Amino acid sequence: MKKLLINAFMVFLVLFLTSCVTTKQTNLLQEPGGGIPEYSTFIPAGEYKVKVGDQLNIAIHTNPFDNQTSQLFSFMSGSASSSGGSSTKGFAVAPDGTIKFPYIGDISVRGKTTLEIQQLIEKRINENITEDCIVLVSLESKYFSVIGESGSGRYQIAKEQTTIFQALAQSGDVNTYGDRAHIKIIRQIEDGTVIKTFDLRSKDVVNSEFYYIQPDDVIYIQPMGRQFLGLNSFGAVFAVVSTFISLGLMVYNFVK
Repeated sequence: MKKLLINAFMVFLVLFLTSCVTTKQTNLLQEPGGGIPEYSTFIPAGEYKVKVGDQLNIAIHTNPFDNQTSQLFSFMSGSASSSGGSSTKGFAVAPDGTIKFPYIGDISVRGKTTLEIQQLIEKRINENITEDCIVLVSLESKYFSVIGESGSGRYQIAKEQTTIFQALAQSGDVNTYGDRAHIKIIRQIEDGTVIKTFDLRSKDVVNSEFYYIQPDDVIYIQPMGRQFLGLNSFGAVFAVVSTFISLGLMVYNFVK
């Protein structure tokens, strides 16, 4: 009986010690080493490549007194919004990776950044219609999603380059028991779907391919699985350890 109680107490103590959450498991921007990975330097472009199904907003800025652009301007301003010598229209990227643009035909946009598309359209308009034209291209309705130990939700990307830290802050941050060592990003690419796993605790993340998120990314934070007693402060740990010691002495005296 004495041996059984002592063994049960030791098992309970081991479970308690392994359930505690340490600062090494939760702190961000830690130096690599001791289980924190080192990522080779990679300066990400941080620019999204347009894919099939995306919706592009294309704004045309023209001289309202230039008769050469009157037809183009009329088409654009009649479809969305206009003000003075500018107008905006939405274009969906077709399955063949093109958009159909008035008066200049199909334009291949798949795999290009918004800046590259902007320069391409501006060049085609300047060559075929008028030189007095400025084009601005942006993505419409850019979102990312978060599931797991950082809440669950779909959030709008507020700016062109949004970091993983900004995305998680927008969703409410990772809770105490979120596994920061195995953050997963599910990303749609031209060839299908990829899952990228990385350690958010490493300071090398800021220079890695994981730093910037992209539209339609799904960020998954899995639980650590260490929630036996849910202790994450020194005071709580000290109180429980003291209780365990007292309990152990009581058990020992009882069976002695």
